[in-house]
Amino acid sequence: MQLPSEPEAAVKTSYYRCACGSDVQLAGLRGTCQECGRAVSLASLDASQTLSFVSSGSSNSENELSLQSGCDRSGERLGHFRLVSMLGQGGMGVVYRALDESLQRFVAVKVMRCTTADGSSAVRVTRLLDEAVAQARLNHPHVVTIFYVGRDSNDPFFAMELLPGPTLEKLLLDGPLPYSEVIKYARQVTSALDQATRLSLVHGDIKPSNLIIACGDSVKLGDFGLAQTDQKSTVGISGTLSYMAPELAEGAAPSAQSDMYALGITLFELTFGRRPYALSGQSLTDQLASHRSAAIEFPEKWPAEIPERWREVLERLLAKEPEQRYADYRSLDTDLQAIAPVGVTKAGRLNRALALAVDYALQVLLMVPITVPSMIATYSQNADSTIKYLFDHGLGLVSLLSFAIPAAMAWIEWQGWRTPGRYFFQLRVVDEHGLRLTQRKRLLRSLMRNAPIWAFAVSAVTYTLQLNLLNVMVGWLDEIFLVINAIPILGPTRRTLHDRLFGSTVVLDTTK
Repeated sequence: MQLPSEPEAAVKTSYYRCACGSDVQLAGLRGTCQECGRAVSLASLDASQTLSFVSSGSSNSENELSLQSGCDRSGERLGHFRLVSMLGQGGMGVVYRALDESLQRFVAVKVMRCTTADGSSAVRVTRLLDEAVAQARLNHPHVVTIFYVGRDSNDPFFAMELLPGPTLEKLLLDGPLPYSEVIKYARQVTSALDQATRLSLVHGDIKPSNLIIACGDSVKLGDFGLAQTDQKSTVGISGTLSYMAPELAEGAAPSAQSDMYALGITLFELTFGRRPYALSGQSLTDQLASHRSAAIEFPEKWPAEIPERWREVLERLLAKEPEQRYADYRSLDTDLQAIAPVGVTKAGRLNRALALAVDYALQVLLMVPITVPSMIATYSQNADSTIKYLFDHGLGLVSLLSFAIPAAMAWIEWQGWRTPGRYFFQLRVVDEHGLRLTQRKRLLRSLMRNAPIWAFAVSAVTYTLQLNLLNVMVGWLDEIFLVINAIPILGPTRRTLHDRLFGSTVVLDTTK
């Protein structure tokens, strides 16, 4: 299916390949096959049969490699692929919507240009085909799948899967992406690049226009046409100028760290709607060198909806020296995971109340064997002499062990684990960005949330030691605190007093 978000060069008609082998022209979401009479509805179709590949060409043509315009070859056949319509132009070829006549499905076919602007066709085209084979070996859910690599006469080409699009570059036309989406896409691309490095493959041209939305909320990395393996050397400078690492201008070979730099610029652009700095200079060399001296232009006022820790990740990805960036993609993913939102759907009041009740009840049950014997001994005026002896010689001190129960609960939250009540009702505590609270905030929030249990332990000790006045005061203060802490949750934000003090929110746990 041809989507509205695709390039102007793309065909405007939507088609579906019917089971009888005929092309069905769709009007909106429906159509009827003229050959067999089947009614077609997109709601029931498989995406791989109906969706068109989105061209990964950048709109910043002045920063691209030199291209040579090619004629539209729609209608021709390359092997068992029939070129249906031209979708767009990439760095070294033209992408067509094509029919794989052997399997009766639509694919995208990229036809290489046999002559480039600088005339260096043979070596470069051969290398591009080699890298298409390397990309085909990736077999990763966030990499565009290569189905076939070959030549027809003198025309090298490869076939790949169809994607709905649009590219992230097109999404940026509507402004920066939400932080949660940026992190989600960052982790997906990082996973794909990690797999590529295991096969000694470097992408070499990471940018928003090469990141294509697939079905659902997934993104796929496409156009490995400028990729390198670490056993091969680069012929000249290739890629997109605005996303090149500074060391490439000095003759260094593309590497995982240069890909990280390009990923850093891409993520910065997705976050803030612009690149971290503008290129300067009259020549290509000068513009590349400007990456070395330009400082990252973060917003003067940091956006409230973006966590401050995101700045640290971007600064490390955009470090001028390759060794100052991440050593590998697993280290990068660890940092991304630490600042990835874990939930956005606020928990209901009933779920929170039940989770709190479970935590309180469990602690009280654990405290009963510790506190009740000493309280009984204190209350009994005709206690057995043995009980009196135990009480006089340490049973009162035993009641102090009751503090270990709420202390253990505080330790659980300090470690970042969920309490039993939250685990049972699938709740999690996050900050205003959907991230885990810092250890300090987790501890202080736990102490405040668990104040009634601490008060219960104090009451047990003061009762055992017959400090009646103090016991009464603790009871009154506990009840007053419960009311003050709980009243704010009745408001629209569903946040208790301790939530407001520590900037926390209780959400439904959506992690897997």
